[in-house]
Amino acid sequence: MARARAPLLPLLPLLLPLGILAGRGVRSVSSQIGAFADSLHLQAKLVLVPAGGEVSRARPRLAGLDYGQQAPSHSLVPAETLEERLEQLETEVTDLRKQNRDLRARVLQLESCECWGPGRSCPEGARWELDACLACVCHDGASHCSPRPGLPHCRGCSHHGQSYGPGETFSPDACSTCRCLEGTVQCRGPSCPELNCLDSFTPPGECCPVCRPGCEYEGQLHEEGASFLSSSNPCLQCSCLRSLVRCVPVSCPPSPCPEPVRRPGHCCPACRASGCTEGNSHRDHGQEWTAPGDPCRICQCLEGHIRCRQRACASLCPYPARPLPGTCCPVCDGCFLNGREHSSGEPVWSQDPCSRCRCANGSIQCEPLPCPPAPCRSPGRIPGQCCPACDGCNYQGHEYRSQESFTLQESGRCLRCLCQAGEVSCEEQACPMAPCAHPASGPQLCPACVLNGEEFAEGAQWEPDGQPCTACSCRHGVPECGPVPCPPAPCQHPTQPPGACCPGCEGCAYRGLVFANGQNFTDVDSPCHACRCEGGTVRCSLINCPSTTCATPQKGPGQCCPRCPDCVLETQVFVDGERFPHPRDPCQECRCQEGQARCQPRACPSARCGHPLPSACCRADCTGCAFGGKEYPNGADFPHPTDPCRWCGCLGGTVQCLARRCPPLPCAEPALPPGECCPQCPDAPPDCPRPGDTAPARPPDDPCSRCLCRDGAVACQRLPCPPAPCAHPRRGRCCPSCHGCLYRGTEFASGERFPDPSAACHVCLCWEGSVSCEPKACAPAQCPFPAKEDCCPACDGCEYLGVSYLSSQEFPDPREPCSLCTCLGGFVTCTRRPCEPPACSHPLTVPGHCCPTCQGCLYLGVAAALGESLPDPLDPACSVCTCEEGSMRCGKKPCPPALCTQPSPGPCLCPVCRGCLFQGREYPDGEEFEGPEGSCERCLCWAGRVSCARLRCPPLPCLLQATEPGTCCPRCTGCLARGEEHPEGSSWAPADSPCSSCVCHKGVITCAQIQCVSVCVQPEQGPGDCCPRCPGCEHEGRKYEPGESFQPGADPCEVCLCELQPEGAPSLRCRRRQCPSLVGCPPGQLAPAGPGHCCPTCVEALRNCTEDLQGSELVPGDPCYTCRCQDLTWLCTHRACPELSCPLWERHTAPGSCCPVCKGPAQWCAHQGRRVASGERWAADACTRCSCAAGAVRCESRRCGELACGPDETPALSPGRCCPRCLPRPASCLAFGGPHYRTFDGRLLHFRGGCSYVLARDCGGEDFSVHVTNDARGRSGVARTQEVAVLLGSLAVRLLPGPAVTVDGLAVALPLLREPLLYVERRGRTVTLHAQPGLQVLWDGQAQVEVRVPGSYRGRTCGLCGNFNGLAQDDLQGPDGRPRRSEAAFGNSWKVPEGPGPGRPCPAGREVDPCRAAGYRARREANARCGALKGPSFRRCHAVLPPEPFFAACVYDLCACGPGPAAGACLCAALDAYAGLCRQAGAAPEGRTPTACVPGCPADRGFVFAECGPPCPRTCFNRHLAPGELAAQCARPCVPGCQCPAGLLEHEGHCVLPEACPPVLLAGD
Repeated sequence: MARARAPLLPLLPLLLPLGILAGRGVRSVSSQIGAFADSLHLQAKLVLVPAGGEVSRARPRLAGLDYGQQAPSHSLVPAETLEERLEQLETEVTDLRKQNRDLRARVLQLESCECWGPGRSCPEGARWELDACLACVCHDGASHCSPRPGLPHCRGCSHHGQSYGPGETFSPDACSTCRCLEGTVQCRGPSCPELNCLDSFTPPGECCPVCRPGCEYEGQLHEEGASFLSSSNPCLQCSCLRSLVRCVPVSCPPSPCPEPVRRPGHCCPACRASGCTEGNSHRDHGQEWTAPGDPCRICQCLEGHIRCRQRACASLCPYPARPLPGTCCPVCDGCFLNGREHSSGEPVWSQDPCSRCRCANGSIQCEPLPCPPAPCRSPGRIPGQCCPACDGCNYQGHEYRSQESFTLQESGRCLRCLCQAGEVSCEEQACPMAPCAHPASGPQLCPACVLNGEEFAEGAQWEPDGQPCTACSCRHGVPECGPVPCPPAPCQHPTQPPGACCPGCEGCAYRGLVFANGQNFTDVDSPCHACRCEGGTVRCSLINCPSTTCATPQKGPGQCCPRCPDCVLETQVFVDGERFPHPRDPCQECRCQEGQARCQPRACPSARCGHPLPSACCRADCTGCAFGGKEYPNGADFPHPTDPCRWCGCLGGTVQCLARRCPPLPCAEPALPPGECCPQCPDAPPDCPRPGDTAPARPPDDPCSRCLCRDGAVACQRLPCPPAPCAHPRRGRCCPSCHGCLYRGTEFASGERFPDPSAACHVCLCWEGSVSCEPKACAPAQCPFPAKEDCCPACDGCEYLGVSYLSSQEFPDPREPCSLCTCLGGFVTCTRRPCEPPACSHPLTVPGHCCPTCQGCLYLGVAAALGESLPDPLDPACSVCTCEEGSMRCGKKPCPPALCTQPSPGPCLCPVCRGCLFQGREYPDGEEFEGPEGSCERCLCWAGRVSCARLRCPPLPCLLQATEPGTCCPRCTGCLARGEEHPEGSSWAPADSPCSSCVCHKGVITCAQIQCVSVCVQPEQGPGDCCPRCPGCEHEGRKYEPGESFQPGADPCEVCLCELQPEGAPSLRCRRRQCPSLVGCPPGQLAPAGPGHCCPTCVEALRNCTEDLQGSELVPGDPCYTCRCQDLTWLCTHRACPELSCPLWERHTAPGSCCPVCKGPAQWCAHQGRRVASGERWAADACTRCSCAAGAVRCESRRCGELACGPDETPALSPGRCCPRCLPRPASCLAFGGPHYRTFDGRLLHFRGGCSYVLARDCGGEDFSVHVTNDARGRSGVARTQEVAVLLGSLAVRLLPGPAVTVDGLAVALPLLREPLLYVERRGRTVTLHAQPGLQVLWDGQAQVEVRVPGSYRGRTCGLCGNFNGLAQDDLQGPDGRPRRSEAAFGNSWKVPEGPGPGRPCPAGREVDPCRAAGYRARREANARCGALKGPSFRRCHAVLPPEPFFAACVYDLCACGPGPAAGACLCAALDAYAGLCRQAGAAPEGRTPTACVPGCPADRGFVFAECGPPCPRTCFNRHLAPGELAAQCARPCVPGCQCPAGLLEHEGHCVLPEACPPVLLAGD
């Protein structure tokens, strides 16, 4: 080896500076030498070119070699020298290359035959022991090691396909640590804390299980954060928080009932009864309502009992008007004075004749009457006169008579003055020393008063300077000053503004503080009362506190309602229930609960690696490893922080540690020096035999040591102990063992649990040599306030607000001094301290006390001291209340006596002489009325006194007179027949002749046989009937009610009467009127019957039947009568006529005869009250055709197939067609009332023009145009729709009042068909026009018109009905398309040229308010009558159509129509319009009666009223149709009117049974 390295020695000076041999091996040295030689060869070939152009070889130079002194850079070296040096250098390089080749060959030889052994190189074939378990051999230059055979403890391990050496520790995953011992792998998991929950799971990436969120309580599962009531104790409110259940007592709100009861399964008491019953009405508990008939009485249902109280009314003015109908409190919209109501602005009577007063919003404002200027300088006031006159003098505040003299003192001078005709003249005179006398007329003001250097005359009054609230006067030369007298303020808590002398009601002075009117505040002495200052009076009410969510709410000083306490953490305040991050540790999340900030680590997502790097709050960064308190990047290798014999590596955020491998040792028993990881061979002692000796070493006494003699040396050493893979190994026989734990000097077996000796309430676990300690786990307490016993909470006591209490112990509530708490089994229940019931009705709770006392009064939110009096809050103007021993005693204020005999009740029900109370009724001054019953007196009320005078009776023109009981004046008794009196104008049938009729007229009885008249085709005559009857009460299409009579033809002497029958429907009986006989009337005085009258009259008084004419007969001018005088009465008998079988129009009466005769027979049919000739055909309706044949009506009806319309379509009829078709859903426009217009888009307009206007027009295709003509000749502001014109191309249809219809100026009968364009029909009171484009116009014949167009006209219409585009806000567009600013301008823009008549100009519409001109009383009455729109009859309509716009229109119309019958028509127009739109919206009014604008129905013909009846009633002609088929075929909206009940059919104006129908032939589709 030395020989191989010798050739390199000459080159060492060259190689060392280059660092070639520094730290290099043999192989690297050889390669460096070769590279160096090549470098020298290249540098030797460099050629230097001088400036002169000669080529020369420069001397090569090696870095680091010193070749001597260098020539200057500008000198040249001779070429010969350079060539020699270059040749020499090439020779050296060649030698170096050869030596390098030899050196490389030697290195390869050495590497192939040597191995690196334990600390040295070993030759080929050498053997050695690496450790006690591995034996190695050198073969082909490589070391081969394998376990020694026969040693079981030296066997390795295989785990999951990986091999591990004996004693090696490894981690197969992030949660396990394993070790290879004697060929067996032993693993243990992490030490996890014990969980106190019922259900747990291991999150992904974690090693230890955690509790699953949620709680199980009383056998039920609850989510995390849920709040619930305990099923076993409903008085516990529980919550689930961090898998633990916490319960607190339930706080019950105060019960509104005086006697609440506790129901099973509920904690808080509830009211006992469910409701109250009053008559037919049932009220729920707690419900309030106004007593019927008494709007001032409010009743409430409490526990099945009805308690009522008077409504409190605030008097905002001194003379309010009476309450509106249906209301309680008076209003300031007028004045009630002297028993009369006055509207605002109206003059009222004044007690001062020199003042003029008027009503001003509930107050009386008076001002003196204007006086003309007096022609003198000092006019005086004369008693009984209002204006000053020159008959006296007013001088310096005193009155003097004319010619009266008096003395004055001014500026130290005495003056003598004289009053003459309103002028005062004075002259100076000497004043006597003595005081002067005082004449009766006025004082002689010789003595004067001096105050503050200023002189004042006697009797003068003044205000001192700087003292505005002091009044002074001079009396007898002495000034007297005092405070200005103030009138009592009309409020309870008046204030005195700065600079004012008297308190006023501009604000409220309450408990030492001043509040402005309208200001809300809290009572400083009673924070539980909220108060408000209004009109100088403070009214307070108890505050309703919201419920709290915590167990121990707090109420601080000055607070009324308790609230949950706030939390303070790091000087910051947080509201109860608030969640927030910790102010200093953002990795903690906190929540304020029960006044404590409870914080816990913020939940972190699980990391994907075992040892992630720490981030801001969570460990989830796997770009490196955090291990042993240090951080390492991925890929780093590092020693174990506590075990120097282990080497660790970081890979993907996970640390894996393995034991270090130790090199083999040449000795058999190596020793492990302290602090080392690998054993070493000991030094041999001198007595050890040399190699070859066979003397064995003596075995040592220490079983843990071993001696070995080898190569002449004895090596004894302690057996090596492998490093213990645990933190707390116990002491073994020779080495530490992980089969137990040594912790703080005490040994514990593996798996043993023991208390932590260094920390109380902690428990430790020994597991395979490692000890882990954690806080002792406690079971969750089953009570909300457990006491801490040892380490865990227990429910045998309570800890409440930081203080511990024993079970069953009572203690005062630390937060509420008026409450007492009890601890029972970990539960704390706090209740208010019991108070003895006070012996007064209105006790007051004094601040600082818990119980109310009778040392004051609390009445309706107002506190009063003992003996204090204040106005009654319920009736402050008329009642006063006084606090007496804790009870408020209230009574009426005393009334002054009235100086009249019949005073009327005034304010506070005190008697006043401004009206009369007479026999229980009130009368205003000046009203006349009837006297007491039976007194025959007429009375007058004036100034509280009633004066009565007897009535005077008018003379009577008859002999038979009588005064009936209860009447004052006699009357004519009429006629006397057979001892029986008959009143004037009465008629009767004689007992002996039931078919005769007698009538009493001016004392003359005229009797005649009844002459019958028949107006129907098939009259019926029953037994006992004098004349045949016509079934039903219908004539010429009109139905009559029972009791109604009418004239059937042109003869005014014929009359028909609708009469009720004992059985069956009412019937019609017709006969000729009976004219009274005009006995004794001279022919010249006999006046014939005028137009429309039946009987003649006598222009002079008739002759009386007197005693001397008894029994005499008289033949009057009428040949049909014979008269006889009997019983002081003329009895005239008519001749009887035979009955005729022909109808009325077939009869005639010959001149000079009494009885009619028949003409001749004819064939005809009767249909719906009209005569139809034989062979005539007509249309009964659009689907039925009828004809008259041989006196019988025959009809043929058509059936329609099924019709299916889309969702945006509706069935509609076309003119002349029987069956409907589908059209787009229509829109409706309505004009009603005075008039008002509701557009297609739903906007309500008020326009009162009196001209003709375009109501609706097809502005896109000119299909139709509907015009309305209004009549504005009534009261101001009223214009009613008088006529409707529908223009369809060249066809003009006019709908007129009545209703009547004209087409192109000619009157037509209905129904009318002009195919295919027009069909007009009448249903009840409504005329409906159907036009081909789908247009419908409905006209009620009075003032209401409705236009319906299908949806195909959307956006195409114009006129007063709007543009039908779905937007109500742009409906005010004129014909030019521009919007108008007002409704009047909009309506006038749609005026058409034609007016109501030629030569009569029409007024333009304008904005008027008739209610302003009508006055308060009319407005109030209109509001009351229109209130029916908001009443129960229209309750169903309110949900689909707001009534307010129609209510406003109704009030407007009633104000404009004025009193009388016109007001009823105006009211009905508004009600009918609202009811019609309500029916279109799918609802209908209910319970309307005939008095509410609902027509009566003829019950005798079987009809009943229906609010939304079928538009096509079931008749004899359509009875074959199914109900659904009939409704689909009709295709009309429901209508209000008279309908037949179920089971009956309509035919000929009657409701008949199906068996009574005529035969009907059915045709196909």
